[in-house]
Amino acid sequence: MQAILRLLRGDPRFLVMSWLARFIAVREWVANRGSYTPPATVGQGVIQATAGARFLDSSGQVAKLIKAHGYYVGFSLQSSILQDLRTFAETMPCYANRDPTLPFYVKNKVQFEQELGAPLLVAGYLDSHETCDAYQKLKTDPYLLDVASQYLNHSAVYMRGELAWGFPAPNTLAERVSTARVYHCDINDFKTIKFFFYLTDVGEGEGPHAYIKGSHRHRQFGHQWIGQGCAAIDDDILVELYGRDRVHVVTGPAGLGFAGDPYCLHKGSVPDQQPRLLLQLEYGIYPYRIWYF
Repeated sequence: MQAILRLLRGDPRFLVMSWLARFIAVREWVANRGSYTPPATVGQGVIQATAGARFLDSSGQVAKLIKAHGYYVGFSLQSSILQDLRTFAETMPCYANRDPTLPFYVKNKVQFEQELGAPLLVAGYLDSHETCDAYQKLKTDPYLLDVASQYLNHSAVYMRGELAWGFPAPNTLAERVSTARVYHCDINDFKTIKFFFYLTDVGEGEGPHAYIKGSHRHRQFGHQWIGQGCAAIDDDILVELYGRDRVHVVTGPAGLGFAGDPYCLHKGSVPDQQPRLLLQLEYGIYPYRIWYF
């Protein structure tokens, strides 16, 4: 009840959306009512092809693949943007467990943990990344905006972003649920798209992201009904139900970018070797005064 009251006070439209957008038919109906027309050419921004790729897929092709699979992996940050974002993360305070009363510099993490008396699982920069010029260039990148707009079939509206560390640390199921380290879906609009960038190298031991392919379009009705409550279902149950062969674990070097519909079942895992620094940006159809993420 408290959550409902918070949403009602924050933005009644968001409350209505949060109930309706859990259903695939409603999501697709709202998207189909759009009328976005892509530009003839997309300007040069800060996104490039991944190392070894012959070319960068067109924004239309990326949007088409996300519609089919729920996600896309295959672009990267220009090296100067990657370096600027890393420098920002290393020289600005982050906040333990995303708590604004617990600031520290990542270089002092070990000392901070000793003072705190507990290991850290996550640390975010709250909204301070909005002051970073490199982030602003990425946020307004014409390629990303066109991918988002073509996928949503509406001119994309920037919602929010986050820069955050994930650290190797002992953890409980409750902590994994609260930090999105179990399979779940996000519902922040009738349809949204999130872009992710690894700012550190991410292998199997650094907390890679994973998607269950196609689960944004094919979902048991009961799972649609509970919406974000899918996070309470054991990962193995969801994987067996929707297909172990549909699980795609995203690993790659610093700078790797990927995009997905956050309604598609996905998760980030807890690093067990090295910390992971992840940047994410979300775009939707309508602006709201409140959101879950």
